[in-house]
Amino acid sequence: MKNLALFAATISLVFASCGDINKLPAKVQKERQDVVLTENDIYKGNLVAAFLENDKKFIKESNTLFLRGVDSYRNNKKLDSAVVYFTNSIIKEPSSKAYFELGNVYMDQKNYDEALNAYEMAEQLGYQPFSKVLYNKACIYSLQKNTDLSAQYLEYALQAGYTNVAHMQSDSDLENLRSNTYTFQRAVDKGLRGVSNADNLFWLQFTKLFPALGKPIKLKMQLSQEESQALDYISYDYEKYISEMRDAKFARDVTSSYLYYANAYETEKFVALVYIVKDEWMGDAAPIRYKMATFTHEGKLIDKRIVAGNSDSDLDGVYLQSTLNKDLTITGDLVEPQYQKDPDEHGYYDNKILSFKKVGTQNFRITKAGKIVEEEVTLLTSN
Repeated sequence: MKNLALFAATISLVFASCGDINKLPAKVQKERQDVVLTENDIYKGNLVAAFLENDKKFIKESNTLFLRGVDSYRNNKKLDSAVVYFTNSIIKEPSSKAYFELGNVYMDQKNYDEALNAYEMAEQLGYQPFSKVLYNKACIYSLQKNTDLSAQYLEYALQAGYTNVAHMQSDSDLENLRSNTYTFQRAVDKGLRGVSNADNLFWLQFTKLFPALGKPIKLKMQLSQEESQALDYISYDYEKYISEMRDAKFARDVTSSYLYYANAYETEKFVALVYIVKDEWMGDAAPIRYKMATFTHEGKLIDKRIVAGNSDSDLDGVYLQSTLNKDLTITGDLVEPQYQKDPDEHGYYDNKILSFKKVGTQNFRITKAGKIVEEEVTLLTSN
């Protein structure tokens, strides 16, 4: 009876605590937070979700491994190395972008089951553009000669905003599906039905990932760890809007990250988006660079300029601290960073910036047509 009473009391405690982790004993709370991932766990969705709730984050290490994976995959075509880098990036801190690129590598290796697993996780973690995940799954099912599922996912991809209709007509991955002309064309017709403009839908998917921020917006030269973690990485599938991402893939080293920052302005003529370029090779201490790109409402680029960070001025070692104002003007101070160590002797990598010394001003305005015009550059006279 005593054991039975103890058992009943234990059951009561468990049910009383259900749904409220704060009511669990401290030891249980710690065990639930300290989730560890191994290579065998990366496709276990519930475990990955629990891991992402851990207090301790390894985003820096994860991103370093991710960039090495991109370099191995896109630049050096070393698929085995890319798998190792992307997998270890996920183990450190799971991200939709690492899962998506891992799926791409497995596709190239013709390891289709693993590719599907990776794409499923990319989808679960909210990869954007979602349409590209669906399209790649359609390709895999076609390669596996499962034309019914391939057609279904091609339809889904089009409905979700996949825009490159010409490519799907020649993509060798969809050859098996296209060989069944009726099934292929039916999927395309159903996918495009109700989608008035697939290119526009893709553009809208891109713009909605930039949060609207109230003005004035002060563009900080450096972000805290918490602020950095709150920013999402821009997928390489959106390179049509950010051309330097396309160029970076074929650079000698993949050392820059691109992050969504803000939908800064929107008028009847244009949309002005601001994204961050982070030079990973300089470490966490490096100032970040803000670029503003103005587009038509159909996604056609109007103009692009650096509006904060590494300045477009001819002054070496000078950065721009800017504020975006309500009236379509950008006011900025030209500043020189004061480093903890002499950069000529110790370099810039993780060389902490202690302060910034103002040396001038640089202002911009955005015209009604969306052009970003430099108003003036004024240098302070030294005493």
